[in-house]
Amino acid sequence: MASYMRIFPIQIREIKMAKKPSTDPLKDFLSKHEAKTTDFEEVETLNLERDILHTVTILDHHTFDGKFGPAVALTYENEEGKFKAYLGGFEVTHFNTFMESKELPLDVQLARVQQESASNEGRSYNRLVIEAL
Repeated sequence: MASYMRIFPIQIREIKMAKKPSTDPLKDFLSKHEAKTTDFEEVETLNLERDILHTVTILDHHTFDGKFGPAVALTYENEEGKFKAYLGGFEVTHFNTFMESKELPLDVQLARVQQESASNEGRSYNRLVIEAL
């Protein structure tokens, strides 16, 4: 009986010193992930000029709802470095149609041009002409 009494107080002391689990699951989740911050690379915005043939490598893209409707944020690389550009209007449709079943990164030649409207005389729209290399 005496040996039992000697061990028992040590076990109680260890139990009291053990850390109690938190009752806030959100706090537990966030503390587990706060050390895993992702470093995002800052990329300069350099829109692709109109009426110029550009040879670039498309690295990434995503479609989002812009101020004037759907838009595409495009990350590309050329001989000058890595940049991002934005496409809007009909260019979004042209880009998404071209990118169907394509894998990135992708080397392309592209030009942003003004196209005369066939149905509305005197009107023009933005067109993206793009092809894989």
